[in-house]
Formats: sequence, C-alpha cells, structure tokens
Amino acid sequence: MDIGIERLRCQLREAVEECSARGLVFSTKWAAEQLCSLPLSDNLGGDTEDEKDGGIPVGGSKATPTLKNRLRGAGQVSQTTGATEGETEQGDNTLEDKRMQWQQLDAEERDRMALGKSLFDVREFERAAFMLQGCRGPRAVFLRLYSLYLNSERRASEAGESKGSNSSAVAEISAELLALDAVGDLDGFGIYLLALSLKASGRRDEARNACLRAVQVFECNWSAWELLAGLAGAQSATVCPATGWVRHAFLAQALVAAEAASAEFAGHVAELERLVGRSGFVMGLRAQRHYHMREFDEAGSEFSALQALDPFRLELSDVHSNILYVTEDRGRLAALAQRCAAVDRFRPETCCVIGNYYSLRREHDKAAGYFRRAAQLDSACLAAWVLLGHELIELKNTAGAADAYRRAADIDARDYRAWYGLGKTYEMLNMPHYALRYYARAAALRPHDSRMWCALADCYDRAAQPDSAIACYRRALHASPESAAHAAARLARLYAAAGDRPRAAHCYRLLLAHAATDAADDVASACLFLASYELDRRNPRAARQYLSQVADAAPHRAEEASAMLRAMASSSN
Repeated sequence: MDIGIERLRCQLREAVEECSARGLVFSTKWAAEQLCSLPLSDNLGGDTEDEKDGGIPVGGSKATPTLKNRLRGAGQVSQTTGATEGETEQGDNTLEDKRMQWQQLDAEERDRMALGKSLFDVREFERAAFMLQGCRGPRAVFLRLYSLYLNSERRASEAGESKGSNSSAVAEISAELLALDAVGDLDGFGIYLLALSLKASGRRDEARNACLRAVQVFECNWSAWELLAGLAGAQSATVCPATGWVRHAFLAQALVAAEAASAEFAGHVAELERLVGRSGFVMGLRAQRHYHMREFDEAGSEFSALQALDPFRLELSDVHSNILYVTEDRGRLAALAQRCAAVDRFRPETCCVIGNYYSLRREHDKAAGYFRRAAQLDSACLAAWVLLGHELIELKNTAGAADAYRRAADIDARDYRAWYGLGKTYEMLNMPHYALRYYARAAALRPHDSRMWCALADCYDRAAQPDSAIACYRRALHASPESAAHAAARLARLYAAAGDRPRAAHCYRLLLAHAATDAADDVASACLFLASYELDRRNPRAARQYLSQVADAAPHRAEEASAMLRAMASSSN
C-alpha cells in the first residue's frame, strides 16, 4: 500500500476532528489511538515531496483528498459509477461546489452547532435536536438526526424493548435521510447514519449497501466499519472495499475468530503494524486471535503487554478474564478484577471481569448479578449476554439462559458461543431437535473445534440417530484435540453396538492414546473391550497387558479384569 506517514497522519487527524464534531466517540477514540501510534518520521515511502506539508500538494486545493472523499454524496463518485472522463471532470466541479456550500453552511451554523453538541454531550438528545432544527449544514443535520436516533434507542431500552423497536421514529429519520440522499445532499457520515437507521428498521440489505458506500466515502469512520461487519456477517471478506488501508483493520477483525485463516489474519495485522505500529488496537487483535485459537499462554502475554502499554485500558479486559477463568488462575483474575474496579466500576467490561471471578469461586448468583449489570449498562455487550447464559445454566434457569443466548445471537450471529449455549439449553430441556439445529450452527462456525462436533454427536446419539452420531464423532477426531478422548470413547461404543468390533477396537486404542486422568471409566472400558477383542484373535499376551491396566485406571472395576483373567486361566487348563 503506497501511503505516506504524513498523509496518514493528516487523514487520522481529520477523522478525529470530524467524528468528534458529530458525537461519534468510539470512532474518535479509535482514530486518535492509531494517530498517537504513528512513528515520528516517515518510513513508509508513500508521500511525494508536495505532500509532506500535511498532505496538501503545493499550489493545489486547500482541501485534502480525504476531505474531498468525505464530502462525496449519494454515489456520484466517478470511480464507483464508471463515469467517462468528461463526466468525471464535470462531477468533480459539482462536488467542489457542493463542498464549498457545505463548508459555508457549517461556518454559518457554528454557534448553534456548539449549543447542540453541548446538549448532546450531556445526553439531552431531544433538546439538542430541537435546537438544531432548520440547520442545513452536514454536521448539524447529522447531529440532529443522530440525537433523535439515540433518543429512540433510549426510549426503547427504558421500555424493556429491543433496539429499533421505536419503528415510527426510526422510519422518520430514514425517510429524511433518503430524501437528502436522493439529491446528493449526504456526506459520508450522513450515509453511515442512513445505514444505521435502515438496519434498525430491518432493511439489512439496503443498510449494508449504504454502509459500504459510507466507508468508501470516508474511510476512517471505524463505527461504519463495525456496522458493516455486523451486516455482512460471514461475507465480510467479499463486501470489503478493495482499496484503502482501514480495510486491513476490518478484515483482521473479521478473521480474528476464523480457525482456517491464520495466514490471511497475519498478513493484515502485519500491514497494520507497518502503517500504525503496535497500537493498542493491533495488540488487542493479536491477543484475541490467540484466545480464539485457545493459545492461552500467548494470549496472556499479549494482554500483559497491552496492560503495560495502557494500564487504565478496560477494552478487552473481559476477554483477558475469560483466559484467566479457563486456566483457573484465581490470583491473577482477582488482581484484574481489582484493577478494573479501581478504574471504573460501572463499565460493562469491569462487571464481566468481576462476574468471572465470582463464577470461578462457584458463587453463581453473584456472578449472574454482575453479568446482568453489564447487560444493563450496555445492551449490545455480547460477552455479558453469553456469560449470563452460562451462569443461568449453572443455576438451572433454562428459560433465562435461552433468552440470554438469543440476545447474544441477535447481537452477533457469528459468535458460536450463543448457538452452542442455545443447544445446551434445549438439550437440558430434553428437546433434541431444537438442540440439533443450534449445535449445527455452532459447528458450522467452528468446523475445526472438536467440542462442537461432540456436542452435535451426543445429541444425535440421544435422538437414536447412530449413523449421524458416528459421522460427527469422526469429524471430532479429525478436529482439535480437546475432545478427542470423548469422541473416541463414544465412537467405539457405537461401533461395538453395531457389531463392528475391529473399528471399535481401533477407536478404543485412540482413546488410550488421548485419555486424561478424569476418564478412568472410559479407560477401563477400553481395556476390558480390547482384552476381549485380543482373546478372540487368539492373542492372550496382549489381552493380559490390557487387563493389567484396569486396576490402575479404575480400581472399582478391577474385579471384572480379575474374572476375565480367571476365565483365561481355566480355559488354558
């Protein structure tokens, strides 16, 4: 990618200014973080001498190319519409006129915009929208409609409804934005707000198209990229624009949990590090990747480095606590909970960390309370709903768990944990057909995770579908090693029940190779079966070797092995 550091710095500075003016705090924070991670000198080699002065060519327009792109409206962009060279020149002149008009309007409405933004900042959304009525500049129009949108979301949340439930208010916002879009009076931020309102109205395909236009028009609005990721789902790679440097961040974020995309993920992260260095965002991507690949030691090291870089950072602390929970590192989890609480007790991430701490201590009521608080603080917090579902399962509250997992699936249908949790919930309710559907969704999202295939196979087994169960257990054996012993044991029993003793013996041998210390009964069963199998093959020496392992594995089944040894002795006499 041929982009110089000064041009990149100029682009990010503009993003900070424009996003901040419109109240897009998360986009502002993201852009500022990347900006402060840039090296001081230009070593990217992408700028010309004319671009060194803040990205402005000498003798050229006072507006940077980024600013011109931001102000492109409803798709009259030559490179995206295929216009001829003459049409392109005419379109650029029209665009320049529109840009000058918008700049003049923003300047004239500066005082009212200051009042509206101050009201927006203290969350007086209706009042902010009222004060900005009649303004026609792109900043004021965006802030007025965004205030109305956030107010409708707040009303729905207060009424206990899902986001987007206040359809009449959202529909009015969409209608006004569509009217402005039809005459080319929307900049990149307006198009993003249009996508947001269309999604809330359930018009996901139109929202995705609008969101794609928004990131093409203004590249550094990270909120638009995150919205596009949610709308595109598994098709993120196919809808991503082919140009621009932020697409590397978008694709790396989309691939962070993809098991079979290690090379692609590494390539995008390497390009980001070349451009913006090891920013907190980039380090977080690497930590999340290790976490999803169950490389907990590497993930812990990345999180420790991230904490040293920014000790007051709370983003992704919930993921860090998940790692400490799985590894049962109670001391470090307690220290993390104390640090997060000292920074901000009322952040969703803090509540999730504290909830994990209580869950590790088996205080599931307290844990569920903290996860509920996290969900109340941010109803779009995926981790809060997933972890709440886990705790409610522990408390045998299946109805509440199913509702929590559904909320998580609504937030991000790409997260396998929500579908797996729903499968587990319906399995507990003895509704195998529903459980099968949800487990299948989880396995499709995590095809290399043996736990998903074992859960699906167990469900098929209980539903008396042995052929399907065998197929899933075989997939589990060729996936990750976590559940290999479980899959081998179940597969051996199914083969034995079907009379296929050679395959059953092969699976029991695999079980002995992968068995853990907590699988004593399975190991004993495997040894007893293999001893019987070797006796049928007239191999008493191998049979005695297997029987000698039974007492060590499961002392309570030693009598069965002794009985077989006595029978062997009597038959030999």
